[in-house]
Amino acid sequence: MRRHLLVAAVLVPAAAFVLADAGLFASSTPVKAQAPASHARACDAHCASGWMDANLRVDQLQVVGTAESYKQRPDSALMRLIRMGGKKDAEALDFGHGSIESQLNADVRALSFDVAFDPKGGAYKSPAGASMAMDLLDDGYVAAMSRPGFKAIHVLDVDYNSSCIALTDCLKQVAAWSRAHPRHLPIVITLRTNDTKTPMPGATKPIACDGAALDALDSEIRADFASDQIITPDQVQGSYPTLREAVLAHNWPRLGTARGKVMFVLDDTTDKARAYQGSRKSLEGRTLFVATDETSPAAAFISLADPVKDGARIAQAVKAGFMVVTRADADTREARANSMARRDAAFASGAQVVMTDFAVADGSIGPYRVSLADNPQAMCGAEIGSERCVRFDEPATARTVAAAMP
Repeated sequence: MRRHLLVAAVLVPAAAFVLADAGLFASSTPVKAQAPASHARACDAHCASGWMDANLRVDQLQVVGTAESYKQRPDSALMRLIRMGGKKDAEALDFGHGSIESQLNADVRALSFDVAFDPKGGAYKSPAGASMAMDLLDDGYVAAMSRPGFKAIHVLDVDYNSSCIALTDCLKQVAAWSRAHPRHLPIVITLRTNDTKTPMPGATKPIACDGAALDALDSEIRADFASDQIITPDQVQGSYPTLREAVLAHNWPRLGTARGKVMFVLDDTTDKARAYQGSRKSLEGRTLFVATDETSPAAAFISLADPVKDGARIAQAVKAGFMVVTRADADTREARANSMARRDAAFASGAQVVMTDFAVADGSIGPYRVSLADNPQAMCGAEIGSERCVRFDEPATARTVAAAMP
């Protein structure tokens, strides 16, 4: 995620198959659905849920997720102020997602939250951008911001509207949906700390996300999810000396034992990953995995945002056993150009988690979306070993998921 500091700088002088028109974005303008690049072949017995549960590991699944899953489109007053910083930065922030529940109902199986540490509450309740734009904050926002706990904020003081202001509220929504859908595929939740001050008058001084804060993040997750709902680094490591060695041995759980569960990943800087790991050899006793490089003893997840540039590295990491998080688009550029190149490269790379800001199309921007229904390599057939898609059934509905078979 880019922090869009240019936006803040110009405020200074200002003082399954996903449906394309599922209505998850702020705009309700209908859009024409994109035609899939190709059609999947008919499924065979390997597409049955029983076969999948017994034979597929977690690292053999490919899912679509939303980046900044909590983010709401800034209101018109704030957007007018942001546009003074330039067209590109304004466009990068001019989008939003629907509720967490609606995203999960639309087959999103990865979520992402930028979190600001707020142990006493109230640290982020008066964003400078709201004051400059004369944006009246409602009582619910102020009340939620006043309570202690991590807050979900995209860009401090500028892009602060969220469908779930407190991280615990976001996680409770996921947990509730999970309990109601106990057969769902494992959900990957990536977290990134947000403690960089935005350069603008009256900007909030963020509270540093240090080791103590990361301990608090662990505790907050554990308060919202029971231990049997979470796939932890210890479960993957098992009896192996390090988490990395377990991953290279493909010791990920089978789908049958992973259904109905979540995995948390700290997708942050190297310093934050080290602070979270502490003196541990890997991630013993920790709740989150960390996105790190392939050589770390704690390596299990790798974050490579550009599948065009890093396609070969992604493919190699996936083959080795790592889980890779990549991006199909960024800053709304691909959506506004209706460009599929990065999306298709993400699918083709084999990265297990493909993040997007457009799991459904935004009618105010165009028809661009990222859905496994549009993945030309998402096919299933008699020789599944070289294919990348299988189909499974849930009660009363059918879903689609891609499998990256090594």
